[in-house]
Amino acid sequence: MPRPLVFIVAVCALSVAAVRAARAAYGDITLIGYLPLPTYTRITNVWGWVNPANGKEYALVGDWNGGFYLVDVSNPAIPVEVTKVTGVPGFDLKPFGHYVYSCDGNSIGKDSRITDISNPASPIVLPGAFNSAHTITISTRGHMYAELPGVTIYDVVADPERPDSLYRIINQGHDSTWRHDRLYDFNGGALNIWDVTNPALPVYVGGDNDPTVGYYHSGDESADRNYLYVCDEYAVTPTPDIVIYNISNPALPVRIGDINDPTATVHQVYVVGNLMFVGYYTSGFKVFDLTNPATPVLADAYDTSVYQTEASPTAYAGAYNAYPFSPSGIVYVSDHPSGLYLFSVEGHTGNATGVRNGAAPSAVRLAQNFPNPFNPSTTIEFATESRAEVRLRIYGVDGTLVRTIVDSALPAGSHTTLWDGTDERGRAVASGVYYYRLDAGAASATRRMVLLK
Repeated sequence: MPRPLVFIVAVCALSVAAVRAARAAYGDITLIGYLPLPTYTRITNVWGWVNPANGKEYALVGDWNGGFYLVDVSNPAIPVEVTKVTGVPGFDLKPFGHYVYSCDGNSIGKDSRITDISNPASPIVLPGAFNSAHTITISTRGHMYAELPGVTIYDVVADPERPDSLYRIINQGHDSTWRHDRLYDFNGGALNIWDVTNPALPVYVGGDNDPTVGYYHSGDESADRNYLYVCDEYAVTPTPDIVIYNISNPALPVRIGDINDPTATVHQVYVVGNLMFVGYYTSGFKVFDLTNPATPVLADAYDTSVYQTEASPTAYAGAYNAYPFSPSGIVYVSDHPSGLYLFSVEGHTGNATGVRNGAAPSAVRLAQNFPNPFNPSTTIEFATESRAEVRLRIYGVDGTLVRTIVDSALPAGSHTTLWDGTDERGRAVASGVYYYRLDAGAASATRRMVLLK
């Protein structure tokens, strides 16, 4: 059974020394919310989706036994299960627009399905299907890369309900990560790097097949694109779990280092800025500081798992994925059998533009406030693509509205406003974490800030 959780949302006033300490706590993990899911499920991947109609954030949580959960996490302290979609596979899933593409993890048949979630309370499973796959990745350009067998590339823009296949890479296939028209193809026995500027004609760039790597499972690149972090899901101590490559020349990746945890097998890594977020199965959720991307440093860990071994049959239970691409900066972690965890991470403020898969382009831009942390006031900049009714509001960590800063029709372009750290009645608010949310027409964006006194 999941252990009892205690939520602490009040933040005391901090001294100057504490301010320095808070700034040094880069990568520190704080539990914000938790939602247990039925024990008969086999929880797998979690991904994020933002409803363009109202800007609400949702976690999409897969079930290996079939289907996926839609969880409203717009108030991360109180996540709410909206519905479970049934009649579709739930091994892996990714959204694009208001569609969710889910696959069954197999390599034979035509069992991958598409669900319309434009109304999250009443999703519609569509009749169209595409070939079975083990995993899927969707680029911001609207190309889906379905792995195993090989890599099948689909266009999900022209007809999202019946995607057309553009190309098939013939190899084993397992998982992939798309970044800036480069596809990292984790192929079990090998790493392949492809240039997919033209997804109908991929160009092989380079790769590696180090025999000491048990299984090239998944991975992500550093923010400067010079390093690649690769998960070896078959690794058992003393074999390292994460292998680090220098890919400054992607045609010739050079192994330069590794990371090992003797208590767990690693599953998934994602990088945003100078932080790496890891689903580490029985070790739970880990964050690494990539200030020096060649030598990651463990910043913090939160053990979500009830299991404590890297040996079968529990090796592949625990924290399956850590999704760090939400606009609000909240990290979603799916754990079998414990449920869905929601975390904030010191220094992580939200989605990195051009990285988050499956997202339609936003009609607004919301910058990080400055200074941050701040006292007594901070500046917030934002921009809209067209004239719109704009609301900029401040919320507490419990979802309570603190202050409405902007509520008016504004022309297209950049705008700047100030928050003086007071509520609607002009009273100074306490030190702590706050969220500011911009709504402009159907578009929305949210970021996190810290008031320190």
